[in-house]
Amino acid sequence: MYKLNTPSLLFESSRPGRSTAIVPGSDVPERPLDSLIPTEHLSPTAPGLPELGELDIVRHYTNLSSLNMSIDGNFYPLGSCTMKYNPKRNERLAGLPGVSGLHPYQDESTLQGMLAILFELQEMLAEIAGLPEISLQPAAGAHGELTALLCAAAYYRDKGEKRTKVLVPDSAHGTNPASANLAGFQAVTIKSTDKGLVDVADFEAHLDDETAVFMMTNPNTVGLFDPQIKKIADLLHARGALLYLDGANMNAILGQVRPGDMGADLMHYNPHKTFSGPHGGGGPGAGPIAVRDFLGPYLPAPVVARNTDGSYRLDSDRPKSIGRVRAYFGNVGVLFRAYCYIKSQGPDGLKAVSDHAVLNAN
Repeated sequence: MYKLNTPSLLFESSRPGRSTAIVPGSDVPERPLDSLIPTEHLSPTAPGLPELGELDIVRHYTNLSSLNMSIDGNFYPLGSCTMKYNPKRNERLAGLPGVSGLHPYQDESTLQGMLAILFELQEMLAEIAGLPEISLQPAAGAHGELTALLCAAAYYRDKGEKRTKVLVPDSAHGTNPASANLAGFQAVTIKSTDKGLVDVADFEAHLDDETAVFMMTNPNTVGLFDPQIKKIADLLHARGALLYLDGANMNAILGQVRPGDMGADLMHYNPHKTFSGPHGGGGPGAGPIAVRDFLGPYLPAPVVARNTDGSYRLDSDRPKSIGRVRAYFGNVGVLFRAYCYIKSQGPDGLKAVSDHAVLNAN
């Protein structure tokens, strides 16, 4: 059985007289300490700092670093979310001076290479989703959920429809009802069957003309693909409502089926789960969203657009846009890793990713 090597505290390793260096005497004239620091803040005795040799300190911090979760020694498990490793090649590429050295306030004419990459990424994400309009701005999957629901809310406001409810399966990730609430909707829970799929009878019982969106993860949070998705989409669309697909488990369907073809109207991607973005430690992250063409005008502005002469620009002339949800162009370093991953895999490679993800999950 593996035994965790818990390091001792530096104070516990301290030995009188040990040191890491011999410091030369100060050539600055001494001044009374109380002339620099008010007397009431002075301690009558010096702090008892640990006395350690250089090797003690190096070994202590090296041992601490080995306790961190790292792709050198572990894999990243995260509930039902299908994960893959984060290739260091993409880390090196994201660190190239032409990527990491850019500044968002540069003139667009000096950012043409990066804008071209982001434009192509938009096109690739649209093709993978089967949904034509993309925003790269959201900073995480949950942020993408919120952004998509804000677009849905703007769409219904524009139509003059009062839609107040978002339906959420009881198996959903907790961010789904949270995003619905933050977007101004009431989250309504839909039961699951004993097989872990959406209870369509309960879904139909709650579906009405005040329903704006049904948020669905497929494969769902218990790892099952719900074959009822097309029927659910048809029921929603007949009532003028939208189907949102949580992209947490996109690894399971890459290259196999496109959410748009299954009836989804909006979705988000998690690049850290699907396209080799780094994961954990609080960020940075990204949560691009894909939506149908009639929802495109409401996406955050700007989006990257291509001019007739082949150059690229940031298009902010979008009067129905919900506005910015993230500074600059989004977290470009994470998006660039996703671009590298998709380009290196290609269509056949992405399909192989989902083949292996499903095999490993089972």
